[in-house]
Amino acid sequence: MARIVLEIPIDAPPATIVEALDTQRGIAGWWTPTVEFPGGVGSVMKPSFATAPIPFELTVDQVSEHCVKWSNSGDFPPRWAGTTIEWTLTPTGDGTLVRFSHDGWTSDEGSFPRSAMAWARLLDSLKQYAETGSGTLLPGSPLPAPRPRG
Repeated sequence: MARIVLEIPIDAPPATIVEALDTQRGIAGWWTPTVEFPGGVGSVMKPSFATAPIPFELTVDQVSEHCVKWSNSGDFPPRWAGTTIEWTLTPTGDGTLVRFSHDGWTSDEGSFPRSAMAWARLLDSLKQYAETGSGTLLPGSPLPAPRPRG
C-alpha cells in the first residue's frame, strides 16, 4: 500500500481548520467551488471538477478538534477506491500543525505522483484560506468569494 503524508503549520486555531474541512463553504474556499456537502459525520461530500467526468464521493467518518477523517465511498476516481484521507490537528503556541495523510493506495504508480503534488498545493491553499479567508484553488478553478472573517 502507498500513502501520501504531508505536514504544514497554519496560523489559525483548530476550529477554523475544522470549519474549512467540514463545511461546504470551507471546501469551496480552498479546494473547489463546485461541491455538494451538508457536513458532519456520516455525510457525503461531492466535490466536482471541470476535468473529472463525475464528482468524487467522500464520506465523513470523523470530525473533532483534533482529527477530520474522510473515506472514498464512490467509484471515482478509480485509484482512490478504498482510500482514506485524514487530517490530524495539533494546536501549537500560535496556530495548528496539520498532518495530512491519504492512505490505502494500491501502488505509487499511475496517478499517485500527480495526486501527491495536487494535495501539496491544496494544503497550501487550505493554509491561505484558514489564515486569510481566501485560498488558491488548483489552476483552472474559479475562486469563490472570500469567507467572512470574524
